[in-house]
Amino acid sequence: MNYTLMGILMIAGPVVYAIAGVLISRKILHGKVVEGHNDVCVPIFLNAGVLFAVLLGFMVVAVWESYDAANATVASEASALVPLYRATYNLPPEAGDRMREAAREYVESVIKDEWPVQAATGGASPITRRDVGNMFRLFGPNGFSTEVKKEFPLSTNVVMNSVTEVSNLKAKRGIEANESVPSVMWAAILGGAFVIISLSFTIFMEKSVPHLIAATTMAALIGLLLYSCFILSHPFKGPIAISPESFEKTLSNFDSIDQGN
Repeated sequence: MNYTLMGILMIAGPVVYAIAGVLISRKILHGKVVEGHNDVCVPIFLNAGVLFAVLLGFMVVAVWESYDAANATVASEASALVPLYRATYNLPPEAGDRMREAAREYVESVIKDEWPVQAATGGASPITRRDVGNMFRLFGPNGFSTEVKKEFPLSTNVVMNSVTEVSNLKAKRGIEANESVPSVMWAAILGGAFVIISLSFTIFMEKSVPHLIAATTMAALIGLLLYSCFILSHPFKGPIAISPESFEKTLSNFDSIDQGN
């Protein structure tokens, strides 16, 4: 999807509609406007504007909170891997090495495999799903030896809890990647935008230029806010998509821990 083209259409479309509407309405109303015309139209326009502003404001806040929550989940997931990796040094060398290798493979697959899939489809990468499963399988029959589990129960439990936390956050990230604004909300907000811009045509001004400026400015602002809602409602796509930078920093933290820091 070309988000630049989408932005141009969502902003220019209402502006073109506003220009056409003002010019046509002025021809229709020319010579027919009587005293008190604006006294009736302006209160209706203002009341509709307030209702639309409330609805649009609610939508902007909702999509921003959803975007912010997805960003926080990504940061939490990446951060949870660091104490997991550090805790593996409390295990015997062989067991610790296996878990550290599994953790690195998971982070690398998130960056290289899952992020592109998530951005394109909102789904999860089967490679990343396998890698998080590999961390869990280390606690199974073919993973850590029985001696490790018996002699290091606390460290094993700490690592297991960390793996569980990472898995839960991964699932939460997948859910947030697929969240979107309900169709009924988009229908309401687009319908409201159409009504508000159309009502601006009924207000009559002596000069056409101020009328055009007022109507097109309002239309452009509405289009800009709708475009902002559109790109915020897709947190892992578009020009402000959440990047895997947090996981790249996690890999740097892994290197630092390996060096004894």
